[in-house]
Amino acid sequence: MQKIQILHVFPDDKFFDSVSDFFDTLNGVENLYYYYTPVKNYSFCYIKNFEKIKIFNSNIEYIKSFSDPHIDIIYFHSLHPSNYSLLKNIDRNKKVIWWCWGADIYGHFRLLPPLINIQLYKPVTLKYFKKKHKSLYSFVKYPYWLLCYYYDKYHRRKVLERVDYFSPVLPIEYHLMKKNEGFRANPFMLKRGPGIPEEIEFNPRTIPQNILIGNSLTYTNNHLDIFKKIRSYKLSQQKYVLPISYGADYDKLEFKKIAHLPEESTIWIDNFMPKEQYKNLYSTISHAIFGHLRQQAMGNVFMCFSRGIKVFLYSDSIAYKSLKNDGYIIFSIDHDMSPIALQTVLSNEDALINYRLLEERNSDLIHRTERELRQIIEIEKLDS
Repeated sequence: MQKIQILHVFPDDKFFDSVSDFFDTLNGVENLYYYYTPVKNYSFCYIKNFEKIKIFNSNIEYIKSFSDPHIDIIYFHSLHPSNYSLLKNIDRNKKVIWWCWGADIYGHFRLLPPLINIQLYKPVTLKYFKKKHKSLYSFVKYPYWLLCYYYDKYHRRKVLERVDYFSPVLPIEYHLMKKNEGFRANPFMLKRGPGIPEEIEFNPRTIPQNILIGNSLTYTNNHLDIFKKIRSYKLSQQKYVLPISYGADYDKLEFKKIAHLPEESTIWIDNFMPKEQYKNLYSTISHAIFGHLRQQAMGNVFMCFSRGIKVFLYSDSIAYKSLKNDGYIIFSIDHDMSPIALQTVLSNEDALINYRLLEERNSDLIHRTERELRQIIEIEKLDS
């Protein structure tokens, strides 16, 4: 059987290593990892397994590589607007898969609204955001920005029309994307994106440990609203753990000041942690609070489920609704969170429910991916 050849388009991001390792385990698949940068002797910031990557310093040569007749699939690991122009260079006989990460569907681009347009911020964070950022829409009066808007709108619709398969993090995102004009993509790996699942024994928490808050230094964590709620809480030996090494919406020093959290009970993760060290951090956690309203930090949420950690999300978030619908035992920040709730661990029964649902989600992932890729190629043969 001839191998399926996949060209991967990806950013310099921490996810690449584990995801590329996953694709390299697939039978009947040949992976090409191409990266364009005008910088000579480029050093990757987050990617460690860079020896498998072919770097192009010429954009013309990079784009020309997409025309290789042996390539069957172009796989976008997130699709930032800066890469939209690449799609017009892809032959129609090649299939385009877009694995969305989050920012590519929930973020603004110039004057264009997000593809999934929901409220991202809770009141306190929203007030701070508005104070720091002048509204984009104040530029509408300028002809240049109006022209940009109509051009971007037309260009984005053409991009959506060119995407053949869409792989969301949460299935609900596929259904929300279908509301966009031009979106015609079929679902791909609807319930689980690529990545090697962790093999971890069931080990529920028995005593209260530290409390994780958020996953990065971005506004969408809604940290300020969470801080306002927990500031009055009196906890015994527990500490708040805040990862702020990733993302740069706030100045770190300013962020620590406006948090107004007790210094003796707060642990700031300032520097980027290696993967294994970050996993070890979770062994010290019994509760986790994620304030995102959009889909974000789902890898962190699933890490919590695999370790018996009690998870709190906002009840009006996309993740809360989706996970509740799937049967996971989760709690709401707005209704369930309290000092007592943060000192009460998840019961063994509830922890086991989350663990088994996660096992089911991860089961047979390699074979499922291989099967869906083969189906794409078989459908292409029937259509041609």
